[in-house]
Amino acid sequence: MSTIFVAAVLVGIVAAICFLVVRLDKKQRRNALNQLLHAFHKAGSERNLTFSSQEMLKDSIIGLDGVHRKLLVLERTADGVLKSFVIDLNEVKSCAVRKAYGTTSGGDQGAGKPEQYLQTISLHFKLDDGPPADVFFYKHFENNIYQMAELESKAKHWEVVLTKMLSPMKKAA
Repeated sequence: MSTIFVAAVLVGIVAAICFLVVRLDKKQRRNALNQLLHAFHKAGSERNLTFSSQEMLKDSIIGLDGVHRKLLVLERTADGVLKSFVIDLNEVKSCAVRKAYGTTSGGDQGAGKPEQYLQTISLHFKLDDGPPADVFFYKHFENNIYQMAELESKAKHWEVVLTKMLSPMKKAA
């Protein structure tokens, strides 16, 4: 009888520890998300932007101010620093979904064919002046492979929305 009691106590302790770890992880994720949202709204307020639509990704948020024709992008870098930048749609030549592929060596002995895998899905902006800009929706090492189709769909949706907003002169060019 006492061994059953000890086993039940041990199972209860393990379950309680697992519950606490999961709860702490959820709290940490919620705090990180709140920090990201706060920084996004602060960056938008500083630039006098009002967002007609926004998209939350894993470590970034994009927001469109349709009236001012600007796209605000806030990203958390690998070292945890938040950086933001604005893309003025009046200066965008083109906007397209871009997929980048990587290769892995196939087989254990290296004799197999190299295999390709999807490394990133991004919204690529070519600008009139300056270097191109990318907004990443999917990154191989940060996102789950099962999220790939959903994130690609989101990127294509934003491509359609932003392409419609580009001026007719730039579409013809």
